[in-house]
Amino acid sequence: MLMNIDLRQLRAFAEVVQAGSFSRAARKLGVSQSALSQAVRQLEDELQVRLLDRTTRSVQLSKVGAEFLPGIQRLLADLDHQIQDLRDLREHRRGHVTVACVPSVALRLMPVVLANFQREYPMVSVTLKEVSRHQIIAGLRSGDAELGIANVPGEDADLDATKLLTDRFALVMRRDHQLASQSTVNWMDGVAAGMIAMATGTGIRLEMERGLQELGRSSPLHEAEHPATLLAMVEAGVGVAPLPGLALPATDHPVLTFRRLLDPVIERDLYLIRRVGRDLSPAGRALYRGIQLVAQSIRERTAAGW
Repeated sequence: MLMNIDLRQLRAFAEVVQAGSFSRAARKLGVSQSALSQAVRQLEDELQVRLLDRTTRSVQLSKVGAEFLPGIQRLLADLDHQIQDLRDLREHRRGHVTVACVPSVALRLMPVVLANFQREYPMVSVTLKEVSRHQIIAGLRSGDAELGIANVPGEDADLDATKLLTDRFALVMRRDHQLASQSTVNWMDGVAAGMIAMATGTGIRLEMERGLQELGRSSPLHEAEHPATLLAMVEAGVGVAPLPGLALPATDHPVLTFRRLLDPVIERDLYLIRRVGRDLSPAGRALYRGIQLVAQSIRERTAAGW
């Protein structure tokens, strides 16, 4: 049976019990004593029981009221907790976001994004998944990831892809390699020096093969599935490696350096992808903006020269 009971009446009853009087409870709730008394009376009338024993000097729980109070206190406390949780999520005081991205993005772009994000939203956690382009799309569709970053735009109507930046390929080598004395190198230089590359099927490899096809060479000496592994192989002297800008070593790396790759110039476009029709969480929206800001900074630096 539905009853005409509202939260105002329940809070009035609980507050009167806690305060020990109608006057003190009214002051705490910011209402008139008559309005508070009326709310409690309406609750009693609806329940058809007396919850409070009133005298001119005191207010005490009735026997029924004493049994009713603990459940009402739990209900109000749970409701207050849920409302506070919702406010925390809305105001980014807490939350969680999962981002799926290709490994080169996780290596260079996302650490900067997360450092900035953590300073502004210290209680929001982020899970970073380093997966293939196909896994990124699958994760967005299944809901396992809220945001994705990949080097191909989503081609289906259920995906929204916003271009972040264009990443140019360079050839990574040891500082003592003979090619390091040149300001630029071409793909034939890399092939002649013993080119190693990302594994077949990766986005970086697909872009790299565009350059190699024009040279009639399709198989590098060695392969790796992660840019960091490929850099370690170059550092060990295994060969030289073509990598996009976000996967390049730091300019002050003690062992490695890189040179622009020409003939042809190969670039890849990176996109920030989300599922169409699925609202981002408050934390997800904040991280979406944070990724765009860092990408803009990279674009500006690239435009000024690299």
